[in-house]
Amino acid sequence: MELLLAAVVIAAVIFAGSNGFHDAALTVGNAVVGRAMRPGWALSLAVIFNFIGALLGEGIAIVVANQIVLFSGSTELILTTLLIAFVAATTWSLFTYYLALPVSSTHCLIGGLLGAGVVFGFSVNTGEAMDSVVWPLVLSPILGFILAWVLTLILSKSLASTPPKPLFRGARMADSVLTAALSLVHGVQDAQKIAALVMVAILAVDTQQHDVLSVVDISWPVRLLIAAALALGTGLSGWRVVQTLSVRMVRLDPFKSSIADGAATILMYTAALIMRVPVSLTFVLGSSILGTQYAGRKGHARARYFVPMFAVWLLTIPAAALLAVVLGWIVKASVGL
Repeated sequence: MELLLAAVVIAAVIFAGSNGFHDAALTVGNAVVGRAMRPGWALSLAVIFNFIGALLGEGIAIVVANQIVLFSGSTELILTTLLIAFVAATTWSLFTYYLALPVSSTHCLIGGLLGAGVVFGFSVNTGEAMDSVVWPLVLSPILGFILAWVLTLILSKSLASTPPKPLFRGARMADSVLTAALSLVHGVQDAQKIAALVMVAILAVDTQQHDVLSVVDISWPVRLLIAAALALGTGLSGWRVVQTLSVRMVRLDPFKSSIADGAATILMYTAALIMRVPVSLTFVLGSSILGTQYAGRKGHARARYFVPMFAVWLLTIPAAALLAVVLGWIVKASVGL
């Protein structure tokens, strides 16, 4: 059982690293494209604040660990389910990175968890999953678009008489601060979900009860491990997805870049600290970028890039779930679980 637990922890660490690798550059991408920060400095800032954010809070963790799949019964089944969920989530995340398409690590993990949970016979709290996970994940990009659109309209009219040079200088200064804020909340959002499922695995091994497992807090060793993995992935982060979102999909200037980051920051902190629900930074930020393009002056959004983004947004949960189902059936057939 200890080997299976170790496999779950290793899979969680790899997923956390791939999360940082895939997503973290997005927190600094607009600032880099808008020349608010140099790439090296921006990534260094993201590493630090992702690590700090990963150590903060646990409200989202409790939702993911206790209110979606109800884990009870066999320790071996619980650990196997978690392992398959992490493997499926990591596989889909890396596949979409190869395609240079933005993806939500939250969607990946929730999809993998639901698919593996169903295969191994665990109860799924459908109502809670819809209210606490699915609806926030679906609605948050829509709100990101609307908020960025409104902010762009208001600020464009308010600052219409400001010459471009001082306007862009101020926008770059603001974007530097927003980059740190986005990196911090990225750590809060994404690390908590992973750490919560590691705690489920540890509880499954440490307790002999067959009732539904309930995570009440996250131990500091688990927090530090996942935070370090997320930070390491951030430091190694690639720029393929940033090129899609911040360069190919739209034409951003420093002003619109800072507005998109500001809108995403507002929504991400509201979700993490007030509502305590998981949302996707990738799609909140992507939709906020699009929102800046359709307010005021005509934007330059390119459909051949944002249409695939929305397709991935809709497909990730079912795709990760299907992958987990396939892996689950292979494991069941192989070892007779």
